[in-house]
Amino acid sequence: MDPETIRILLVEDDPTDATFTQAMLTRVRDAVVEVTWVATVAEGLEALRIGRFDVALVDYLLGRENGLDLVRSASEMDLNTPMILLTGKGSREVDFEAQAAGVDDYLVKGRIDPDSLERALRYALERARNRSALVESEGRLRALFDHLPLGLFRCTPTGEFLDANPTLVDLLGNPSPELLRSRYAAHFYVHPSDLDRMKQVLQRDGVVRGFESWLERGDGFHLPVRTTARAHRGADGTVMYVEGVVEDVREQESVHRIRRGQSRFRAVFDQLGLDVAFTDIEGRVLDVSPGFARRWRRDPADLV
Repeated sequence: MDPETIRILLVEDDPTDATFTQAMLTRVRDAVVEVTWVATVAEGLEALRIGRFDVALVDYLLGRENGLDLVRSASEMDLNTPMILLTGKGSREVDFEAQAAGVDDYLVKGRIDPDSLERALRYALERARNRSALVESEGRLRALFDHLPLGLFRCTPTGEFLDANPTLVDLLGNPSPELLRSRYAAHFYVHPSDLDRMKQVLQRDGVVRGFESWLERGDGFHLPVRTTARAHRGADGTVMYVEGVVEDVREQESVHRIRRGQSRFRAVFDQLGLDVAFTDIEGRVLDVSPGFARRWRRDPADLV
């Protein structure tokens, strides 16, 4: 297997230190190291902008400039190359400042040897790969969140929306997620007692499944929905936020109404004392009342 290639940007204003660092980089094992050397913050930012580097080694003091200024500027420009800070002497202040700026590692020049430098490079590369994998994973989850044909939400324990997918925004008749986040879930419930009951179940069980209720859309239309939600708690047991799914059950509600209507009609039809028969346009008997069957002294099934 071919050795991996590690592309390194070295930002160092001292030629002697730059030569020494490059010499140590030649001793990195199982890799081909390609080094680009620049001496100023401006040159470093330009190199990061137009080039592709796996790691940047940045000196803390660059003449009158500060290597952490490069790190911060690169972050503001969304240049996500891992950064290792090199400094002439260590201090707690510089260490804290480097961490706050987003530096991946921090090495004191007088204590660097080939092994410690290689180890820092490997760690920085591994962290960068992990960050990249996390970003990709979050992107896939966000795509699923945005395109799933079910309403998804996250809200505070008091019902303030933190996030909602486009499906839920559309279901609730809101023009944008931003406008929805300015409202509380309680505003949408036709019957406030439904929300109170759901909160009680969440508080008691931590989860609610298939909770049926009616919501009022932005246009005033009443929408039948089924909600499944889970309460996420902190270490002390306090509910931090609630995540859930809202399903539009208009079609199912219509089917239920038709069936209920059919049942009521059948009950009335069967109690009629009149002789009634239903036929199609060709005269075929579709149904008869009990009175009709009795008059003809036939079983209703024999007449259909």
